[in-house]
Amino acid sequence: MIAAHIGKQLQIGRRLMLAGSAIAFGSAMFLTAQASAADTIKIGGIAPLSPPGSVPGGESLRDGMKVAIEEINAAGGLLGKKVELIVEDTSGVPEKGVAAFERLASKEKVAAVTGSAHSAVCAAVGPVAHKHAIPFIAGECWSDNVTGAQIPEVFRVTVANSLVYSVAADWVKAVGFKHVAIIGENSDWGLGVIDVFKKNLLAGGTKVTSFTAERTVTDFTPQLLQLKRADPRPDLLIAGFTGAGLLQMLRQSYDLGVGPSKDTAVFAAGSDVLEPEFWNTMGKDGVYMIGNPAGLSGKPDTPLSRTFGASYQKATGRPANAVAMEGYDGVMVIAEAIKAAGTDNSVKISEALRSLKWEGTRGTIYFPQKKDPAWAFQQWPEVPIFVIQYDKADQAPENAQILWPRSQATSDKLLLKP
Repeated sequence: MIAAHIGKQLQIGRRLMLAGSAIAFGSAMFLTAQASAADTIKIGGIAPLSPPGSVPGGESLRDGMKVAIEEINAAGGLLGKKVELIVEDTSGVPEKGVAAFERLASKEKVAAVTGSAHSAVCAAVGPVAHKHAIPFIAGECWSDNVTGAQIPEVFRVTVANSLVYSVAADWVKAVGFKHVAIIGENSDWGLGVIDVFKKNLLAGGTKVTSFTAERTVTDFTPQLLQLKRADPRPDLLIAGFTGAGLLQMLRQSYDLGVGPSKDTAVFAAGSDVLEPEFWNTMGKDGVYMIGNPAGLSGKPDTPLSRTFGASYQKATGRPANAVAMEGYDGVMVIAEAIKAAGTDNSVKISEALRSLKWEGTRGTIYFPQKKDPAWAFQQWPEVPIFVIQYDKADQAPENAQILWPRSQATSDKLLLKP
């Protein structure tokens, strides 16, 4: 009886010891998970990675972000911590963009967010960034109202419509176009394309004809045939669309004999003309097409612009374009702000961004606090703006002819199809 009682007590003791060990092990696992989370700084990205968004542009943004993260971690991370990039797909739809930003803020607990590629998405996520006090670095969102809303957490590393298209309009006037036609998508950005060109051209006597269509439209035959039959025909067609719509408009414009032709030049305002998918759609018929990038790889020719171009080409097999540089610069200004603040606290990062100056792939990035005009608030004012024209098939943007600004032009005249 005594032996049985002692044995039973020993069994109970062993069970208690095992239970204690399990609790201790579980606590250790929990603490390890906490330590792991504490040793990581999360940066969020949003981009259109599925239709109806501009998927090529979204992929360029995302891949530029990835190159930045790899460089940061290879150099030891930030504040002694590894940096993790979490990219959410927006499909170029404002509602999906808002949901993506909410997941990054609430679930992933990111320190800051960059990206987008559609103005409507950037405008929609601004209030979400403000609600969570998380800085948002807008890339490839050109509508004035992205920074014009003057939300303290919204910064921009690409152009505003009023900035870029006033420069493009200077080129239009310098060439001497007399009748400009614009087909713009029914979005903040597309309507802004029409508005800024009209404001800058009509006063000088240039005739401007404009059409709008929904972003989902892929058949532009009615508008293009109307332009082809016009008397006189427009000597410049401005395509204010993004994504598949832009590529389809350019394809149909050529097939219908509108342009590029000896009578009508074609200016593609959407960034998809900078992507390899443009050549997949157009083939040799894309020669003479005109684009308007907010930056060119290797300009300025700095060590960073060269190393980024090489790293991006190695990682993706594609040449770096302005959109990829925006993805890279967006992550890097967040990283620089974290270093300057000495913390990954989102509020402190926003404070650091307001006084930041950083040499990026396209120049010295900073965010002025001026509020007039409204779009200039926390808008990088020195984004390099180019008008380029392809003169060979399958040409990368940085190898195209530069038509504007005049100080960097590689050709002194517009090339017209024979």
